[in-house]
Amino acid sequence: MKDKSKNKIIGAFLGTIVEYYDYSLYGFSAGIIAAKFFPNSDHLTSLMNVFAVYSVAYLSKPIGSLIFGRIGDLYGRKVALSITIIGIVIPTLIIGILPDYNTLGSWSTFVLIICRFMQGIFIAGEYDGAAIYVIEHLGEKYQSTASAITRCTGVIGLLLGIGASNFFSARIFPEWGWRIPFLISLPLALIATYYRQKFDETPQFKEMQRNKVEHKSLGTLIKEQWQLIIIVIFLAGSFGVTYQISIIFMKQYLPLVLPQTSFIISTFSVLIVICFAAAMPIAGLIADRLGQMIVIKISLAGTIIASLFLIIAIKYQMVNLALAACLILATFVAPFNALAHGIVVRAFHVGDRYRAIGLGHTIGSMLMSGSANFICLLFIKSFDFKLFPIIYLSSFAILSYFMVRALERRYQAKSLNK
Repeated sequence: MKDKSKNKIIGAFLGTIVEYYDYSLYGFSAGIIAAKFFPNSDHLTSLMNVFAVYSVAYLSKPIGSLIFGRIGDLYGRKVALSITIIGIVIPTLIIGILPDYNTLGSWSTFVLIICRFMQGIFIAGEYDGAAIYVIEHLGEKYQSTASAITRCTGVIGLLLGIGASNFFSARIFPEWGWRIPFLISLPLALIATYYRQKFDETPQFKEMQRNKVEHKSLGTLIKEQWQLIIIVIFLAGSFGVTYQISIIFMKQYLPLVLPQTSFIISTFSVLIVICFAAAMPIAGLIADRLGQMIVIKISLAGTIIASLFLIIAIKYQMVNLALAACLILATFVAPFNALAHGIVVRAFHVGDRYRAIGLGHTIGSMLMSGSANFICLLFIKSFDFKLFPIIYLSSFAILSYFMVRALERRYQAKSLNK
């Protein structure tokens, strides 16, 4: 790969790292945010409030997909991605300096909600755009690998987020140390912005511009492609649920059902993310050689088996089995998330791709994955149903399999009709 192409792709990857770092800080800092901004409730209720605010960003994502999807399809991926990185970091910085509930009262909660809402708008344009940008640069031969590596770089952001939140929340730091990771987002964003100055449009987008392909309105796009967009909605939502519960929520969930893990959960949650990250490029490479459907089938089987192990471990309070099951679960959930854009990118024309994928992804996130953590806590609190998160995750893993299968059938039918 030429040095210029490397710089373009590095810029996309760095932006994804910053996006996931900023976005994950809130989830990984849920415990301390609950104490600082929702201090007048019991711990479980405070966590529910934190994850209710967490889901606010998912409500605003469809707005971001409409804004940046239009920019990306009409003016180019470069223009859209140059804006999103700036918009993501500003709300993160505000959270880092925001006075807590004891200082500002309910105003602190209001500002927190606004920050998450604004962050969701810009994040909606960032990850889908970066994934499309890298896939279009590397071409069809490496479609799954490009999708997987883009997602994996996002997980590097997760690792940075969980590492920073754990490190600066340690007792060796002052009480306000939890704010430092939020402030670190600024230099990270500046580095990503520097590399994004080297961006160029993708070969496929340039070809579309040369051919002067007519740009469809959003209404026309939805009218013509509504069935595919619905499949993307369910696919993105189900992939997102598997990720939210097995990766983000697990740090809060395990101590609730296995109190013995509370002493090691901060360190162990890092191992969960590492397993999640390591499995992604492997899944992408295998999918490009053997086919995406094979990898998805293996992923589903592994997810169900790991879920059964985790249910047994919780029921009989078997800590070692529970920890092992969590690592296995993270490994087999990874391909669902890694291959997502590689699976759906073929469904849409270059001039429709940013909007269609972004809209489907963000609506699915809003309806399903964004609320997953809150729904799980609600069922635990209301019905004392502690196994609900695992059953919920497994159900969406099965749903995602059928959505991938539906897309594959459409691709096969399209190939036969050519």
